[in-house]
Amino acid sequence: MSRRTLILIVVLIGITAVLLAIALTPKQAPVPVKQGPTPGISYAQTTLRINNNPIAVTSTSSAVPLYSTDVTITTGGSKVNAVQLELAFDTIHLYNVDIKPGPLFKNAIELLKKINSETGTISYAIATPLGQKGFSGSGVVAVITFAEKGKPGEIAQINFLPKSLVTAQGIDKSVLKTAVGATFPLSALPSRLNTGTPSAQ
Repeated sequence: MSRRTLILIVVLIGITAVLLAIALTPKQAPVPVKQGPTPGISYAQTTLRINNNPIAVTSTSSAVPLYSTDVTITTGGSKVNAVQLELAFDTIHLYNVDIKPGPLFKNAIELLKKINSETGTISYAIATPLGQKGFSGSGVVAVITFAEKGKPGEIAQINFLPKSLVTAQGIDKSVLKTAVGATFPLSALPSRLNTGTPSAQ
């Protein structure tokens, strides 16, 4: 065996030993990088609420008082430009139900108004006119009027349905966070009736 051949064999044995050592060395698992929770951005900051204290505001030709209650909004910083109210009212105790824009929506555009007296539902959507900026703050977004039937003290309800929503400038989803309905006792007391200022005699 020549000297060159012997050296080549030794080199090959060395390379083989190194490769074998690398193959048999246990591999360490990569150290996982801990990531903190990504802070979420909550767009839902707006609250809708129906006033629990209806007021008798007028009298019909049959001397039956007509009551009204406000639907208020607190925007929580969002610039609101449209509101869709999906409501359910108590048909056992409430009738002649109607809804109209509140003072917070100046020159509001009524996009939808459906009142079903049989099922006791209201679908009502209003929006600010094109070109008008959205508003932020608190105020009356709509006014519900109705007549009462039943015994004084019996409980009537007007509640929000899940499809209610509020839209705001720059946000492509509803900003409604909370919707609180109203529960109130029936009352036909004359002292609650506001028929306006009496004329001078």
